[in-house]
Amino acid sequence: MGTHLLLTIMSWLYLAAVSCLLAASCHGAALSGEDAVGVSMCCPEGRVLKIVKNPAKTLGGWRKNRGDEYIPKCVRSRRAPKDTLDGSPIAVTDDEDEKLMVVKKTGVMLPSCSLGLKYQMISLKTSDSDAEGSGSEDVESVPENTQRVRLGDYSCGRGKCNKGNVYVDDKPVCDDDWDDNDAEVVCRELGFTSGGYATQESYFGKVDLEEQSGFDQVRCSGRESSLVDCRHETFDDCGDSEGAGVVCYEDRDYSEPSYAEYDYSNTESSKPSAAALRLTSAGQLLMPTPGEGLPNTTYKAGEFCMAGVFEGEGEWGPKEMEEGEAIAVMCEPCKSEVLCSTLLLDLFGSFPGNEIEGDERSFGTNNVVLLGDKDADGKVNFNEFKAAVDDYVKKLFDVLDSDSDGSLDEGVSIKSLSAKLFLQVLDELFLFFDVNQDDIMSVEDAPPRTFRDRNDDGKISLREVFGVSLINLPAPLYRLYTTLDKDKNEKISIEEATNFIKGVLHTIDQNEDCSIDIDEFIAALDESKLPKQFQLAVKLLGEYYFELGDFILRQFVAAADTDGDKKTTLAEIIGLKDPAVLFSILSVAENMGMPNYSTGSFLISGAGGRWNREKEQATIEMWLNVLYDFVDNRKLQSVPADFCGLE
Repeated sequence: MGTHLLLTIMSWLYLAAVSCLLAASCHGAALSGEDAVGVSMCCPEGRVLKIVKNPAKTLGGWRKNRGDEYIPKCVRSRRAPKDTLDGSPIAVTDDEDEKLMVVKKTGVMLPSCSLGLKYQMISLKTSDSDAEGSGSEDVESVPENTQRVRLGDYSCGRGKCNKGNVYVDDKPVCDDDWDDNDAEVVCRELGFTSGGYATQESYFGKVDLEEQSGFDQVRCSGRESSLVDCRHETFDDCGDSEGAGVVCYEDRDYSEPSYAEYDYSNTESSKPSAAALRLTSAGQLLMPTPGEGLPNTTYKAGEFCMAGVFEGEGEWGPKEMEEGEAIAVMCEPCKSEVLCSTLLLDLFGSFPGNEIEGDERSFGTNNVVLLGDKDADGKVNFNEFKAAVDDYVKKLFDVLDSDSDGSLDEGVSIKSLSAKLFLQVLDELFLFFDVNQDDIMSVEDAPPRTFRDRNDDGKISLREVFGVSLINLPAPLYRLYTTLDKDKNEKISIEEATNFIKGVLHTIDQNEDCSIDIDEFIAALDESKLPKQFQLAVKLLGEYYFELGDFILRQFVAAADTDGDKKTTLAEIIGLKDPAVLFSILSVAENMGMPNYSTGSFLISGAGGRWNREKEQATIEMWLNVLYDFVDNRKLQSVPADFCGLE
């Protein structure tokens, strides 16, 4: 009996050992074979991912989330369960084909961007697993708007409208006291949980407020569930051009990893997407792109990390990982770059619909569309806008790159400005302001109704602009005008402007090296009989601000030198990711930008202390005499045709 029992126990032990060996063998084969999907883990063994508040100074922004409020860290934790993502099964999708694979750790990489951090939930389960136990109650839907508040006067096609003038009970709301708190309430009421911002002056088209009364003097605290709950007046004294409107931020469950087709209305970088996505068998993360017919964009393996367990603080404190999910951490391409993020969120994002359309009510928008609209659709999207800014940055870079080696070194300086720079600036000004593209700058290029046609002859003269005939201007100013506008037709051609700039540079450029500095400028003023004490004031201020400009430029160039070779390329400048240099520059500008108010006051009024009318009048007359002598300089009137080899 004892022998039989011993044999039975040994048999069971043998079978258990064989089973363990087979399991280990199969698991190893899965990890090393084609059924394993390579993933970079966020943290090494013994540490867990923790999402914490960023202790550093952040760019922030009251409208848009920059992805810098929370940062990921790897910490030791006794409370968190062990991260078993490595070796766990994962459902992957290639096109529409789904299969089950095993996660294989290929390395450890925690994204280090200071801006544009994005957190995305990843599903590990198959579709069948997702469907088990789920019903219609699990599907989040946006409720139909059956309330009293609606938007109007803007065509949104088949999509849900996120912008327009605001109506209550089909009556327009007046824009008196209308602000972003009111807009936040409207947007949330209409199902846009990310809020929005206010527009005024019937931005989306005239409304009918003269023949009927609507809500007026609306004063929301921002916590109300409906606009009708806000304090307001029920009678208004508004006109049809005083309609209140909103632009609501569209809620997205994803964000793209490249800004070729980037969803710029998605601002919740620091928050996880509610909809979990799947990896491909190659370890890539496909992000859906909003809009019909647009391809998915892709984070390649190694461009993001994953974790099966995480802890958090602040908004992340109560969040827990769902069963069958993991979290991915990545840097959004545009938002993680200082230039791109600043353009996107601070400048471009202020336009309704995140696109710029020509509008005579908004100064400069027609000029921007003229210059930046490459696909001829009458508006400028962010890709077109950023391409134009990048082009300006490149042109400035080329001017600063004095040795044309494709990089800026640590000694880059703006203390000597080349003639090429001035002519390039002139050319860009004509491209921007010459709306009718006739290479002539005139009153005709100004937006409609900028100036009044006082004599109703259908033309606006410079006399109507300035309120005085040009010939009655002080002699130095009229001399300046006639030197610039050679044919006196009240229009400045690109040729006239170019010749004038060349003449000014030819007059100042004492050593004929095709660049000018503060000493040459002072020498030119001396020739024009500027008193010595004023020359000293100009020199002191000029040298100070050129030195300050050099410091700021060199700080920025050094911060962009990511590879530390002391040769900063254009790509490094455009792709700068650390915003710390901006805070340093801002601090310098705020604390040192106005060093000596008295010196500047002396240049204007002849007195650095108490204002004196007689001294100010004498100083103005002195500067007019200096201007006359400068414009009358023989060198300005006779510029060599081949000046500095410039056309």
